[in-house]
Amino acid sequence: MGILLLLPFLVSGYWICLKHPRLALSFHRYEGQLLYLLVAREGIICFLIASVLSLLLGLLRYVSFTVPGCNGGYPVSLDYLSSLEAWLVDHQLSSVHNADIGAFLVQAAVLCLVVPKFWASFAEWRLKRTYNLGTRAELDMLLLTHFVASNPRLDLLLTSIRHPQNKYLFTMQDRKVYVGSVISFGQVTEAQGVDQHFLLVPFLSGYRDKDTLQVEMTTDYANGEYSVIMLAQENIASVMLWKQDVWEAFKTAREAKKPKSRVKDSLPKRN
Repeated sequence: MGILLLLPFLVSGYWICLKHPRLALSFHRYEGQLLYLLVAREGIICFLIASVLSLLLGLLRYVSFTVPGCNGGYPVSLDYLSSLEAWLVDHQLSSVHNADIGAFLVQAAVLCLVVPKFWASFAEWRLKRTYNLGTRAELDMLLLTHFVASNPRLDLLLTSIRHPQNKYLFTMQDRKVYVGSVISFGQVTEAQGVDQHFLLVPFLSGYRDKDTLQVEMTTDYANGEYSVIMLAQENIASVMLWKQDVWEAFKTAREAKKPKSRVKDSLPKRN
């Protein structure tokens, strides 16, 4: 009987952590004992809700009525718990005196597996109504905005997704540079968050000089086919808003500063 209660208790707590709109974003942060305590806390709440539902359903055993028929009336009783109590006693899972308690706990354990689905759906509905949203995608984007508020890197990536007309210059740890717009980053799972990789539609790419760290562009994607590059967020060294006019002015000024070759250097040397 203990196992019948323990497994639904833990499974329901785990399910609610995966399905609840708020908990799913931060579930990957918990490890070790904190993870067990989080699952146990949500499991306790699910079991308490299931116990209340089980108590209400238990009142059906006192409901009975008669269905009229040709040969009089047919008595109908909604007392299904008596059959469950008899099954527990026959399989030696409970004594005769405690059969009613056993039936109540078994029913609560079964309901405990159903509660996470309705709880997560209710939480989603309540959040949509609170923020006046229509779809789950809009809700996920809103919650993600609050989630990345303390992470400037994720905040900037999310800003790039919401404003695709703006382009950003990404400098990576290996001195490679990419100019483009972010279209997506990783989905939240129970093992990792959204701070793993991101997809970039490139506009330009190149590198930084190892001595001067000046940007040298080597590839122009403007006239090429649509392409997507996947980059690791942990390899980002810096990010800045890209402005084409500033870049053109910088290139012009840099070219003007380059020393011009002298005429005498271009003449052939005398033997």
